[in-house]
Amino acid sequence: MSLLRALGRLLLLLLHVLAGIWLSLNIKKTRLADGNILPDAEPVSRWSARSLEIMGIRVITHGKPPQQSGLIVANHISWVDIPVINSLTGAAFLSKDSIRYWPIIGWFAIASGTVFIRRGKHETQQVSSAIAERLREGRNLAIFAEGTTSDGSMVRRFFPRLFGAAIEARSPVIPIALRYVHEGKPDKDIAYIKGHSFLVILLGILARRESEVHVYFCDPIPSSGQDRRGLAERARNAIQAALSET
Repeated sequence: MSLLRALGRLLLLLLHVLAGIWLSLNIKKTRLADGNILPDAEPVSRWSARSLEIMGIRVITHGKPPQQSGLIVANHISWVDIPVINSLTGAAFLSKDSIRYWPIIGWFAIASGTVFIRRGKHETQQVSSAIAERLREGRNLAIFAEGTTSDGSMVRRFFPRLFGAAIEARSPVIPIALRYVHEGKPDKDIAYIKGHSFLVILLGILARRESEVHVYFCDPIPSSGQDRRGLAERARNAIQAALSET
């Protein structure tokens, strides 16, 4: 039964990706002052929500979603984090350049207006400016400040350098805590860590009857009068506090 479920969902997901490609070609776009082009956030957000439905992932929210745009900061567990956050906030993302070549996720990253960063290319200032430009346009942009994924049992140290974009744009930092649950227990199989490939995680999700992700919206943190290190520490503390209360 789980094999039939996985195959059926995989077919639906592939059809949904094809529909998404058509959507990305026809979606309304905005040209920014820096020359970059951003798609309309709402259709992409709906596409993400439908993707999660097809995969059988139930999203359970806690707290109030942000009422204003800002720099969203979340703990990072899986590639599933991306459609989860996008479905609720319409956020674009900061991502390593190699993500653009991934199946499904790579297409989505491009279509949602992701800011890509190449390691070792000394692009921090340019990337920070691109993030600030999106924030000034009133768009949410999400970063995973740990710089890598974990199995969800801990929140790693946050790298502070990209928090400068929020200060530059005078935008708040919005911490979001993520927790995955399967059959009432922490879901370690969904984590994109060593030994867990994209395809293995995807097929495992598709074969299940249902998965859960709990999303905790923390209070926005004003960036005015803050420094990068202070913002990073406050955001990490807020996420840790939200996860420790569960």
